[in-house]
Amino acid sequence: MDNTSQVLERSAQLFSGKRVLLVNPVADRLVSTLPADWHVWTWDYGVWLALRGQLPEDRLCFSHLCPEVQADVAILVMPKALERAEYALAQIAPMLAPGGLMLLVGEKKGGITRAERLLSSHGEAVEKLDSARHCQLWQARRKEQVSPFVLSDWQSAFVVTLADQQLELVSLPGVFSHGRLDEGSELLLQEQAELPAGKVLDFGCGAGVLAVALSRRNPQTSFELVDVDALSLYCAEQTLARNGIEARVFPSDGLSDVHGRFNAVVSNPPFHTGIRHDTSIAERFFEQVTRNLVPRGELRIVANGFLKYPQLVEAHIGPCQVLRENSRFKVYSAVAPG
Repeated sequence: MDNTSQVLERSAQLFSGKRVLLVNPVADRLVSTLPADWHVWTWDYGVWLALRGQLPEDRLCFSHLCPEVQADVAILVMPKALERAEYALAQIAPMLAPGGLMLLVGEKKGGITRAERLLSSHGEAVEKLDSARHCQLWQARRKEQVSPFVLSDWQSAFVVTLADQQLELVSLPGVFSHGRLDEGSELLLQEQAELPAGKVLDFGCGAGVLAVALSRRNPQTSFELVDVDALSLYCAEQTLARNGIEARVFPSDGLSDVHGRFNAVVSNPPFHTGIRHDTSIAERFFEQVTRNLVPRGELRIVANGFLKYPQLVEAHIGPCQVLRENSRFKVYSAVAPG
C-alpha cells in the first residue's frame, strides 16, 4: 500500500467500525483492508476506475463536489495543491457532526507540514498523531459552528486577451494554472496555423482555454475535451458555456475512455503526478494516440523545452517539427502516417 495508507493503517482504531468519509485516496487496497463504513470522494478519474470493484457504486463518488453523507470521521489525503486541500476541507467539515474527527495525512515533502493551519480553520484540539514512512498524520475535532460550503465562493472567473479574441475562463482551486493563462498554453495559442477540419480532441483540457480559442479560429472543427480531474471537467463545461461554444466534455484516464478517431489532437500534456516529476502520462499518450488519429491527422502540443518529447513523438507518430518556441517552451506538430 501507499505510504499514506500504511500510516492510516497504524491508527485504524480511530475509525474502525465507524462511518468514514475518505477523500482524495490513493488507488490501493486501504478500503478493502480496514473495517469501516466507507464513503469515498475522489476527483481523480483514474482512482475512481481503480476503486470501482472495492465499493458499492453509491459509496464511491467522482465529482468536483463532496457527496452529501453523514460521517463520524473524515480523512483527507493531502493533495498536491494547498488550495485544493482548503477547498476539500471546506466541504468535508459540514458533513461531520460537531466534535467529529477530521484526519489529514500526507507526505512531508507534499505540504502536510501546513496541516495545523489547514485544520484550524474548521477544527480545534489540533494535534499530530503519527510521523512515519516520510508522512505525518494530524487530527482535529470539528468546531461547533462551521460555515456552509458555497461553490461560488471558490469559483473564479477571469478574462484572457489573445491577439484575435477575448475569452472568459472559469477555474477552481487546484485546476491547472488556476486564475491565469499559463505560459505554455499562451505560446500554443500564438500559433495561427489552421487545424484540420473535423473532430478535434483537447487532451488534458484543464479549464478549457485551448478548445474555446481554437474552436473560434477553426469553425470547421468539432471539439471533444477530456481530463482526469473532476474539477477541471466542471470548469471546462462552465468555460464553454460562458463563451458560447458547444463541445463534448468527459472524463478519461489518459486515453482510456476516448473512442473513435480525430482529425487533430491538441494538448498541453502534464508531466507531474502529485508532487513528483512524471512524464509517464505523456509517454503513454504518445504511444496510444495514433489509434485515435485519422491518417494524416495532426498532433499539436506544447511542452517544456527540456522534455525529450520530440524523440517520443517521432517514434510513435511521425516527423516532429517545432512551430514556435520561447526560452522555456516549444510548440510541436506531427502528422500521422497516411
